[in-house]
Amino acid sequence: NGESGDGAGGGGGEAGGGAAELRRWVRKADAELAEAAAGVGSGATTSGASDPAPNPAAPPASAVAAEKPTAAAPPPPDVSKVRHEWYQTQSHVVVSVLARNVPPDAAAVSFADAAADVAIELGPDAGTYRLALSLFARVRPDGCSFRVMPAKLELKLEKLVPGKWERLEGDGTGGATAFNTAAASDTAPRTVYSGSRRDWDAIDREVTRAEEEEKPEGEEALNKLFQQIYGNASEETPSPYPHGTRIVRRRHDVR
Repeated sequence: NGESGDGAGGGGGEAGGGAAELRRWVRKADAELAEAAAGVGSGATTSGASDPAPNPAAPPASAVAAEKPTAAAPPPPDVSKVRHEWYQTQSHVVVSVLARNVPPDAAAVSFADAAADVAIELGPDAGTYRLALSLFARVRPDGCSFRVMPAKLELKLEKLVPGKWERLEGDGTGGATAFNTAAASDTAPRTVYSGSRRDWDAIDREVTRAEEEEKPEGEEALNKLFQQIYGNASEETPSPYPHGTRIVRRRHDVR
């Protein structure tokens, strides 16, 4: 019986050892499963961490864009330095207001029969430029226009009566004269060919005067003396020269 008890006790010990071994394998399997699960999670985390992380020391992109220098807007023109000038053709008067960088919506222009008004908003700090023109003569308001350019504002006024204005401003009653005309002179110098302005009549008179004032000498002086004596003589006045004598008068060419 003692042996059987020992055998039973031994069998019970072996059975208890098998159960313990089983539990150990179960715990090991659980640990491996937990480790495998943890490995999958860490792999996903590692995969996500492979992307470059933002540098905490670098400024955000919006801040970089804000710090990027931008071109400064040109300053508005000074009202006191804005001036205007004008020129004319046969049919139009053109007025230029010399103000730079004027926005198209900052200019207001109006036309009347003999007036033109301009207002330009130059900015909150520069103020408003105003130009009120009372014109020399009348214009056609529906034929007038303006345009804004980078360096100026240009007005184009259509004249009611084509011709030349004496000046830009007036009371609207001025008249127009023809362009490029000059009054013809009644005493225009005589010309020998087209384009010549030499007064040949004056030259001829000068030559005659020089000949009369010239003091002859020798035989020529004697001839001139007898010509003066007998210049108004009749046919009955005796001649101091022999019959058939030819009197020669010398004439100097003047060039």
